[in-house]
Amino acid sequence: MGLRIGKSRQYLPVIAFTACCLAPSVVRAQSAEDKAAARTLGTEGIKLANAGDCAGAVDKLARAEALYHAPTILGRLGECQVALGKLVEGTENLNRVIREPLPANAPPAYAQARDRAQGVLDAALPRIAKLKIIVEPNAQGLEVLVGDKPVPPALLGAERPTDPGTHQIVARAPGYRPASAEVTLPEGGAESVSLTLIAEETAAPVAAEKPPEPPPQQQPPPAQPTDAGAQGSDKTLAYVFWGVGGAGLLTGTITGVMAMGKKGDLDDKCDSNNNCPPSAQSTLDSAKTLGLISTIGFGVGIAGAAAGTVLYFMAPESSAALPSFHAYGTTARPYISPTGAGVVGEF
Repeated sequence: MGLRIGKSRQYLPVIAFTACCLAPSVVRAQSAEDKAAARTLGTEGIKLANAGDCAGAVDKLARAEALYHAPTILGRLGECQVALGKLVEGTENLNRVIREPLPANAPPAYAQARDRAQGVLDAALPRIAKLKIIVEPNAQGLEVLVGDKPVPPALLGAERPTDPGTHQIVARAPGYRPASAEVTLPEGGAESVSLTLIAEETAAPVAAEKPPEPPPQQQPPPAQPTDAGAQGSDKTLAYVFWGVGGAGLLTGTITGVMAMGKKGDLDDKCDSNNNCPPSAQSTLDSAKTLGLISTIGFGVGIAGAAAGTVLYFMAPESSAALPSFHAYGTTARPYISPTGAGVVGEF
């Protein structure tokens, strides 16, 4: 192996042990180079394991075993795996060492390796935890992972030997949302985890953006009651006629006063027989017109007041409050002209 005896005396037991491990009867390597590499890796791995560095030994021992199988290498690999908490994988390798039949001419190191593996296995087996995973529904294409290791469908619902510690469990299937859980297993303990897959179409839909709402249409202002006692009946039309009557009376009063003023002017210009000079003709015409308007205004006012009073007492009962004179956009105004009088408005 290229080592000087003087500098390697302390490693002679390891070298001899490894040489026994690589006996021709168990050769797996395909070339001399593979065999030499396996011997080197095995020697380095056993040295690290003896020094308590199992983290460094596992990689070298695993690669040596992959190149060249030997019970001594596999046994030390399983022992270090158990020491690192990989109980399931380590005990499986130890079981292989124990169950492997040894040929009659097997080196004594092989028997020693089997006895050593049995002792480590007996101490490690009670520490293995058990995990039961239940997934509903059993969907087509279901995949379950514990960490990064897939769980065979045959183990779902059954106790699965698992290393102690904290594990992340994920279940997923096409058409379903993934489900996950975290579990911490004590040494030698047993836990059960249930996962439920939810179909994608039953998941809560993303809220769609609502289209902008059209601007609200302007509504007529609500009716305002004229007083508290007027609530409970609809007397809108009565108030309209009262308004018209009031406007007529106001118009009749104003034009009557103006007509009386014109009459006073005529008394100064005309004689006792009402004979007036031609210059007073326009004043006489104005006085007549104003008098007519006044008369019509008083007539409209009296008629409006009378009609409003009748309608007030005859109005049907209603649950709505009484509107004002301008409620719901209703407007009305009287008009008086030399040719007639009346009421115009919008209802």
